[in-house]
Amino acid sequence: MASIIPTGSISFYIFVAAILLGVVRISWRTLANYRGTAFSVARTVVYAGVYVTLGVGFSALSFLEGVPYLMAVPAVALVAATGIWSYRYSDRRISFWKTTNGSLFFRGGVVVYLIYLGGFLTRLLIDVAFVGPSMFDLGSVVQLSGVALYASMASDLLLASGIGLLIGRNVRVVRRFQGIQRGLEAVPNAPILRKVPAW
Repeated sequence: MASIIPTGSISFYIFVAAILLGVVRISWRTLANYRGTAFSVARTVVYAGVYVTLGVGFSALSFLEGVPYLMAVPAVALVAATGIWSYRYSDRRISFWKTTNGSLFFRGGVVVYLIYLGGFLTRLLIDVAFVGPSMFDLGSVVQLSGVALYASMASDLLLASGIGLLIGRNVRVVRRFQGIQRGLEAVPNAPILRKVPAW
């Protein structure tokens, strides 16, 4: 029986390790945002950039696998729409506070990470299930059809939603921070007790 893993392919193992590391990191970041984490503009921007790059990269593979290029239109529209919605909605879910040493912490908007993680994992699992190891070899792209093709398009739209939500939420976080710096928002010295889930 032939192995489903290409033997001797170092790039395969490196790619799998990178994906697993990415999933673990996104999961860890989700938990950190639920509990509360130190705020940094640079870290917020870098994380958003990495997640958007991963999401766009995996969605782009769909076009090589048979998804019509026209699907890019609703995907981009969905990113824009969910980004605007998230920017407005996240404001009610995000809270800032200062610790005793003056460090600024924040939390909230966890559902954004969960949606993104769901879309990312779904997209990855579809490729693993229907494409197999050749998903790591751009020289021999498998063309999807039937259920696999529709599942790929649906997961791409879910991932697009996650990307838009993530962008909108992080823009809102940075804008809130700028308001705090200008003295437009008072920051408590302890996290506010949650009346609603921090998502």
